[in-house]
Order: sequence, then C-alpha cells, then structure tokens
Amino acid sequence: MNPIYHALDFGITCIDTQYMRNDFVAAYLIEDQEHVAFVDTGCYLSVPTLLATLDEKNIQREQVGYIILTHIHLDHAGGAGELIRHLPNAKVYVHEYGVNHLIDPSKLRAGVIGVYGELFFKQFLGDLIPIAKEKIVIAKDKDEITLGNRILKFINTPGHARHHVCIWDEKSQGIFSGDTLGVSYREFDTEQGVLIFPPTTPVQFDPDVWKNTIQQLMTLQPKYAYLTHFNRIEFTKKSADMLIHNINNFVEIAIKMQHQPNRHKAIKTALLDYLLEIASKHGVTTEEIKQIKVFKGDLEICAQGLGVWLDKESCAKIPNK
Repeated sequence: MNPIYHALDFGITCIDTQYMRNDFVAAYLIEDQEHVAFVDTGCYLSVPTLLATLDEKNIQREQVGYIILTHIHLDHAGGAGELIRHLPNAKVYVHEYGVNHLIDPSKLRAGVIGVYGELFFKQFLGDLIPIAKEKIVIAKDKDEITLGNRILKFINTPGHARHHVCIWDEKSQGIFSGDTLGVSYREFDTEQGVLIFPPTTPVQFDPDVWKNTIQQLMTLQPKYAYLTHFNRIEFTKKSADMLIHNINNFVEIAIKMQHQPNRHKAIKTALLDYLLEIASKHGVTTEEIKQIKVFKGDLEICAQGLGVWLDKESCAKIPNK
C-alpha cells in the first residue's frame, strides 16, 4: 500500500486515512526524539494506511507510545482497537465518557447500523475491535503527557460532543482539534483564507457550550488547528468568529425549519443552500456540482444533529448573535 500523507513541520505528519474519499478524514502522527504518537485513527479500514505510513517513514511499531482520541465518533476512533493490536507499547488516551465504548463497542456498532445500515458499516467502516481496559488511559482536563522533548496537554472541549478533548501542543503552538474547531476543506481555500463550518453531529451537539469552548481555546492564542477534516490550517480570531457565526446560522436554519412537514429534508436542503452561499461569498469558483459533492459528506450528519438538538429543546428560539 502507498500511503497518502502530508509532511508538516514540528515533526507532525497529516495522514489521509482515505475514509470515504481523499482529503476528508485525517489522522496525525507526532514524532519527537524517536518517540511517536497518533492523534485519531480513522476507521478500522484506515489502519493499513496508518501502518504503511510508519513503514514508509522507517518508524518501528514499538516506538509508538500513544494513541490519542479526540472523541469516539467512528471516523476519528473506529480504528483504535485494530491499530493497538499492532503497537505493543501503545496506550489509548480518551475522555472518560468514551472508555466503556472502547472496551465494549457494541452500542457504537448498533447505533451506526441503526442509522446507516449494515452494508454501509461493512463497506465504509469495516469493523470495531474491543480494547482491553488495561490499555486505556483516561485523558483528564489539563493532564499532560511527555513525548520526547514536547508536552501534550489535554483540554476538555464539549459542544460537538461531551466526550471530546483537544490536545494543545506548545511546540507548534497548535491544537489537535478533532471536530471542535470545525471542518475546513482545502477545495474551498481562496484569497480570503479558509472556509470553516461546524459539524453538528448527533447526539450531543450543544451550540452554547460549543461557542464557550471555542472562546476558551482562543485564550491559548493558537497559531494552528490540526483538523481531522482536513489537515492543518492557520487558526486566528477571524477563524473562531467565522465558526461561531456559522454555528449560530446552522441553529437558526434548524429553528426556522422545525415545523416543516419533512423537517429533516427541509433542514438538509436549507443547509446546502447556505453552504453554497457562503462558499460563493468566500470567493470559491469551483463549479457548483463539485462543491455539492464535497459538502455531501457532512450534510446528512449535520442535519441529523440539528434535528436531535431540536428534539431536546422544548421551544427552540433563534439565538442572539
């Protein structure tokens, strides 16, 4: 297998896990003084790519000490159980709310199959392998781990999901952000910079908590965000403001559509119209059919998450911006 990866500076490599399509889901490899960590893994089917990347970079599997999961959604963590089988010295670090799901992933499996069907699970995710309890370490807020000569610090970051953590890397002044700092695809980069929008995934999307989390992360004054979707971007106050603005507008769309006869379809259609509009304003000139193809990977799950959030809110009101 020929892995696809992007060598960044500070000993960091962005690996394309090749989930669903290229340039969609990343895992990161951090190297420091011959010590190695993975941040996120992609799904079970991504593991051969991760291992091939180690081989390509002449990294021994025994050198990997950490598999760090930002959260347990399967595009981020579905491969952890299979990956650790090949890494004898590694431990898996995860938020405490994710531990039991790694030990017994049956509920995660059932949830995905219930929404997408068994064919989707087998074709795009492959499998879920349990992880032994003694291989798992709880990543607590403000905990730190040492990797060579660098310190990686865990930060609880709810909003996208309650079981989400980010990792602050002082050396690169960057945040390994999972989904907390949004998604941003390189197809939409323009002279105006990057386009960022929120993955409003079920079942724990909480817009107010998420916006507070973003504000707290900005106190670190990060230079970079290492996004799972996709690759490293410069992350500034402008980036944070754009993400918060789009969280507000996603919520506003959901509230406006909450009483439509086919609510899910109405939200999904309105989200696509909104994303195409902001892409146009951002200066994206790619033909619309190609834009839709890129947005398609997020539309269904974003609409579902907004629907779950509406069901939790008794009288959802448009938020103050």
